Amino acid sequence: MKNNDFFSYAFALYRRRYEAEEIAYHTWYNANRALSAFKAYCKLFLSSKDLAFEKIDVQLVQRYRQHCLYVKGNSQVTVSRKLTPVFFVLKSANMEGLANLPSSQFQQSVLCQVTPHRYGSEADRLQRNEGGEIIRHLDDKQMKSLLLYYRSLPEGPMRDSLDYFFFSFHACGLRVSDIVTLEWRQVNLAAARLQKVMVKSKSCLTIPLSEAALQILRRWKLRRPKGRFVFGLLSDNFNLEADANLSRAIDNCNRSIGRRLKTAGEQIGLPFPLGMHVARHSFAVKALNSARLNVHIISHLLGHSSVVVTEKVYARFLMPTLSKEVEEKLTFWEYSTE
Repeated sequence: MKNNDFFSYAFALYRRRYEAEEIAYHTWYNANRALSAFKAYCKLFLSSKDLAFEKIDVQLVQRYRQHCLYVKGNSQVTVSRKLTPVFFVLKSANMEGLANLPSSQFQQSVLCQVTPHRYGSEADRLQRNEGGEIIRHLDDKQMKSLLLYYRSLPEGPMRDSLDYFFFSFHACGLRVSDIVTLEWRQVNLAAARLQKVMVKSKSCLTIPLSEAALQILRRWKLRRPKGRFVFGLLSDNFNLEADANLSRAIDNCNRSIGRRLKTAGEQIGLPFPLGMHVARHSFAVKALNSARLNVHIISHLLGHSSVVVTEKVYARFLMPTLSKEVEEKLTFWEYSTE
């Protein structure tokens, strides 16, 4: 039986998208916050914690928009961001036959103005996978430009943030949540590997560390010889078992790191905002196309639940690798008709 409650469907939808690696952690976290705020409004003014799809109309969302603007004091941009998950859920529900709302007209009717994105739609279009999600990654030229920028920086928060970025790239696309929570007891410098339970999947993953990753770790070991967490992003007495506090802490770290990375990206002229998830995508694309690593190995290193997830996310990047493999290894010249 199909779920007719908007909020049950919405939270489950974003959870599925996050688990399938379609969206980054901060997107999932921010969507949950936005949907929770809308749910609190509906509970207060509709006196119900549930919201059937047939009860959603333009007037309801317009009233919520006015509430955010004039009661909460949110800016137009903030309100647009709060409503984006609502519109996305309605669009998905339409496609699944749960709702019958013209989502594009619905959105235009609610918003008086739509704030244009700073970055070009053409760049986004070229980086979408087959599922329509944007896969932003750095090519060789962009990576080298970022590295030169990093080397020009003095010690400080900006250089530290780029350390996290490069460590993620060199540590097989380690997620920001696992970088924030990485403890020294989980790192074996002598054996060149780290082993930890992933924050997202709760599975234990062993990752081999390249020399580039080890160099970053050795520098931080000198900086924090007695600290519990490798990068000191959490206090040494932080309780990792408190899920709600951990989610907030990771999101706060990701926001502050993200602001600095965005500035770094602007400094080197990137056509899209630089963020921690770009490091993960850059590793995966480089491993597929340059190293031509087997997709099953890449899937394991990324900590995906299944190779199907890896293939879905990086489908458009598989063809160059497959073409090279066919050209070099599947020629079978001895059976040529020429």
